[in-house]
Amino acid sequence: MKTILSIVFLISFWATNAQNENCFEKEKEYKDLLLSKKIEAAFIPWLEVRNKCSKQNESLYFDGETILQYKIENSKSIAEKEKNVRDLMKLLDQFYKNFPDKSQDYQVKKAMVLINNQIDAKPEIFTLLDNAFTSVPKSITNANALYTYFDLFYSNNTIPNKKAEPLVLLDKYSKVIAVLNDLLISHPEKAEEYKTAIRAINNLVKDIATCENLADYSQKGFETNKENADWLLNNLKNLSIKCSTQTVFITMSQKLYELKVTAQSSYYMAIASMKQKKNSEAIKYYNESATLQTDPLEKAKIYYTMVNSLYSDDMIKSKEYLLKAISFDPQLGKAYLLLAQLYTYSVDNCASSDFEKKAIYYLAIETLNKASIAEPKLKSAADKMIADFKDKSLTTADISKEKLNGKTFTIRCWVNETLTFPSN
Repeated sequence: MKTILSIVFLISFWATNAQNENCFEKEKEYKDLLLSKKIEAAFIPWLEVRNKCSKQNESLYFDGETILQYKIENSKSIAEKEKNVRDLMKLLDQFYKNFPDKSQDYQVKKAMVLINNQIDAKPEIFTLLDNAFTSVPKSITNANALYTYFDLFYSNNTIPNKKAEPLVLLDKYSKVIAVLNDLLISHPEKAEEYKTAIRAINNLVKDIATCENLADYSQKGFETNKENADWLLNNLKNLSIKCSTQTVFITMSQKLYELKVTAQSSYYMAIASMKQKKNSEAIKYYNESATLQTDPLEKAKIYYTMVNSLYSDDMIKSKEYLLKAISFDPQLGKAYLLLAQLYTYSVDNCASSDFEKKAIYYLAIETLNKASIAEPKLKSAADKMIADFKDKSLTTADISKEKLNGKTFTIRCWVNETLTFPSN
């Protein structure tokens, strides 16, 4: 009996080895064809590996996506195209079955196969995306998938003869936007795609995401979620756009700050304080937020916001924080625009002669030119301001008359800047 079992084992072992060896040969064959761009010819040897050695390695499925997408794009009829689309979707199912840890986004990919190949299957697409969003939301990194999911959800809940429930829509909106905001941080290389999706979704809900509805949604969900920092943060982001004067915004800001002091929680406490006209507290929280913030671009935004919101009458502080903003983001052109405006506001207080008045406008124009260089899209606005200041600024004759060609001139007062004039 042992002899028979040994023979059976050996036969099985040899057969498995022979199959694996054949699969490795076929894998090399189709990969060589893919490298030579002979995608159609690669299909048959690839299919053999798929049918016989589906657990051999992950590359089988990545290569299969390339091959089957090629067949889809070269289909000779609508029926053939859909058949190839369905085959690619089966391949994604097969990938998940054999490598579940490496393919949690398979339902998203299946939905995108239908979308990208223009297959009219909206209910199926929604079901696939809804399953993925419900079970593994962090597996979705495709901006178009997230937009399409919310678009279909929105359509399903606003069809004719069905009154949309604002709180239902806002709940889904809040969750989808939360995923997109997280992706903005974790995948900065795709930031523009995610920002585009956020703008498109915001446009969809513009009539529903009113201040009243957002505040109502946040208020009703607060007790259940008051210990959930992610929920609080996401809803504060939504409310901060146009509802930061609402009581619930202040309540949630305080609760988030109590849970954990971060750059974000400090920032929302600053806004809440400002809306309550507690400016000294707002300044404290803004500074705390900037200190805790690790992203230099976000630091720059905070310092710019401080000037725009709190320091309109304090020129010294305004300049200090605008220069800080520029130091963290040299391409923040709007900081230069605001600084140039502040310089011109100082003419009456800081200039004791006509030359000094003109020198301040000269400095403002130099600052505006920096804005255009830092952020070219602001050139039109900067040029318009330069045109307004030019007649009030120093001319070559003014500089020569004071014998300052090639020399420097310091503007005192809070401006405290030194100009260097051209030699001729």
